[in-house]
Amino acid sequence: MLRRLRRRFGISAPQVAVRTHVPWYLRAISIVVLTGVSLALAGWVYDTGRRMAGFDQSETVNLIKELRQANAALDEEVARLRNLQAANQSSLQIDQAAQGLLAEKNKALLSENARLKEELAVFERLTKLGGKADDAVSLDRLSVRAEGPPGRYRFSFLIALQGAQRGKETRFSLQIVAVPRASAGAAISFPRADDPDPAQYEIALRNFKRIEGKFEVPANFVLGDVEIRIFEAGVLKASKNLTL
Repeated sequence: MLRRLRRRFGISAPQVAVRTHVPWYLRAISIVVLTGVSLALAGWVYDTGRRMAGFDQSETVNLIKELRQANAALDEEVARLRNLQAANQSSLQIDQAAQGLLAEKNKALLSENARLKEELAVFERLTKLGGKADDAVSLDRLSVRAEGPPGRYRFSFLIALQGAQRGKETRFSLQIVAVPRASAGAAISFPRADDPDPAQYEIALRNFKRIEGKFEVPANFVLGDVEIRIFEAGVLKASKNLTL
């Protein structure tokens, strides 16, 4: 009996731990709080490590935002410059077209001025000639050139009154004779019955005039000579021949 008491209450007795009783919900709250603190600490350590490594998410987000704004500004500037370039190109094209038109007009005016000077010189020469009864009409500067489709020609010449007829309105009729080259066929006289512009063969003249018109022969007609004839009341007054 003593041995049993010694074993239970003596030095060799079993150790007994006394703990304070903690409710389960307090334990659960403690675990949740400890877990939250651990997660917060882990996040802080992670952010600190990223900052120490030179990578800050907030700075990166701000940098990306700034870059996007700068890119948008550059896009607007590029669009503005493109519009400005298109406007400048349109203006340049308009200026070039205007310069081309002015150059063509200037060229035409120079050509017309040269032609008028030549005609004036011819007219002055003709006015100095003494008129004769059998030479009342003079022809000068006869020109015939191909124009447009094969067989179509344009003619021009100067006609002037001489002597006593000068200054009086006189009416003439024009006849054009187209002669083929090397007698390769029959000659063709104009105006013809089906001529589209018979009025060009009627001439009203006081002193001096330039006559222009056109005629058309078959496409296979090889034109060799052109003769201009001037009639007054059916009487031949003047003629001039041109070999092409």
